[in-house]
Amino acid sequence: MDSNTVRKKNSRKGSVIAIAAVAVLLIAVGVLSFVMSDSPAKKYEEQLKLAQRYLDELDYDKAIVAYRAAIEIDPKGEDAYLGLAEAYVENGDLQAAVDILKEGLENTESVAMEERLAELERKLAEQKAQEQAKLATPTPTPTPEAAGKGAVNWRGGDWTNRDDILPHKNEEGYIVFGAYEQDGDESNGPEPIEWEVLEENGNGTFLVSRYLLDVQRYNEERTEMTWESCTLRHWLNDEFLNKAFTSGEQARIRLTELANPDNPVWGTSGGNSTRDRIFLLSAEEVISHYSFNSWNKKEQYGFSQDLIIPPTAYADQQGAICRIIDENHYNDVLASQNYSRDCIGREGAWWWLRSPGYDSDSACNATDEGTAGWGYSHLYVATGAGGLRPALYIEQ
Repeated sequence: MDSNTVRKKNSRKGSVIAIAAVAVLLIAVGVLSFVMSDSPAKKYEEQLKLAQRYLDELDYDKAIVAYRAAIEIDPKGEDAYLGLAEAYVENGDLQAAVDILKEGLENTESVAMEERLAELERKLAEQKAQEQAKLATPTPTPTPEAAGKGAVNWRGGDWTNRDDILPHKNEEGYIVFGAYEQDGDESNGPEPIEWEVLEENGNGTFLVSRYLLDVQRYNEERTEMTWESCTLRHWLNDEFLNKAFTSGEQARIRLTELANPDNPVWGTSGGNSTRDRIFLLSAEEVISHYSFNSWNKKEQYGFSQDLIIPPTAYADQQGAICRIIDENHYNDVLASQNYSRDCIGREGAWWWLRSPGYDSDSACNATDEGTAGWGYSHLYVATGAGGLRPALYIEQ
C-alpha cells in the first residue's frame, strides 16, 4: 500500500473520530441543558420572579406563597427571606416579617438580613408601644353636653377624637366600633356599628356585626373561585375597611390567619388559607359558635333562630331579600324544627358565609329563617346579591 493511500485512510479515520466527538459533545450539552432546566437553582429563580411579579401586582398573599416555595427549594437563599419579609411588611404584618428574618439569619448569616431585621424590630417595638399607649387611654364617655364642635359625632362632622375611643360595650352588651351607613339617610352621616362577641382567644376578640350591613355579590362573574380569589374578599378588605374604620381603628384590627376547609358534604375545594382583616364567617365557625334548634346530620346543616339576622335600613335599600316570620310560616315549618314562638315577628335576610358551596361557583349562606351549615347552599355566586355580616378580630 503506497503512502498516499495510507494518508487518505488516516484522514477518513480522523474525520469519523472528530464527528463522533462532536456528536458526543452535543449529546452531553443537551443532557446538561435538560438537567439544568429542571435544577433546584432554576426553580428557585423562577419562584423569585413569580413572587416579584405578585409584589408588583400588590397581591401580597400570592407573593408570600411564592417566596415560601423558594425557601423550600433553597433554605439558604438570602433573596427569598428578604423578599418574604417585604411581602409581610406590605401586608401589614411586621411580626411575621421579623420572625422570617430571624429564621433566615439562622440559615444564612446574611449581613443585609441582619440590618433589615434590626430596622423592622425597631418599627415593631414602636408600633407595640403606640398600641399600649392607646389601650392605656381611658375611654371617654360622650355626654349631651359634649356634643359641640370637636366632640365625637357619630353622624358625621368632626371625627378628630374618634380614634381615641376604645371599642366599648353598650347597654345591650354589643361592642361599639367603627361606623357605617345604616339608617338609609346618608345626609346625616354613618351610624356606629354594633358587634356581637363570639369568642376571646389568642387572636383577640372575635366579632361579627349584629346586623346585615350591606348587600354584595360574592363574585362579580360566574366562574370557578374560592374565598381567596373572590371579589367580595377584596371589597371587604379595601372599600369596606377604609369606609367603616379610621386609620386609628384599623390599627386595632388584627390580620388574621383563616383556614378555608373543603366542603365535607359536596367535596368542593375551599382553597388556600388566607390572611384577612375583614372576612365572613365560615360554615365551620357558625356551627361552632351558635346553638341549633335542629340538625340534619347527613347533610350537615341545621335550623337556628339565633341566625335570623335583620338587615339595616341601608342594606334593605341595597336589595336585601327579607322575610318576616309570621304565624303561618312558624306553624308550617319552624315549629317542627323546635323554634320557640319568640321568632314570630322577627325579620331576617339571607347572608353569605365564606365557605365553598355545592359547586366551584357557589358559596354557603345562612337563610332568612336561620338555616345554615355545609350542606345548605343553593345560590350561585355570580347572580346572588347576598347580605353581608362582616367579621373581624380586634386586639384585646
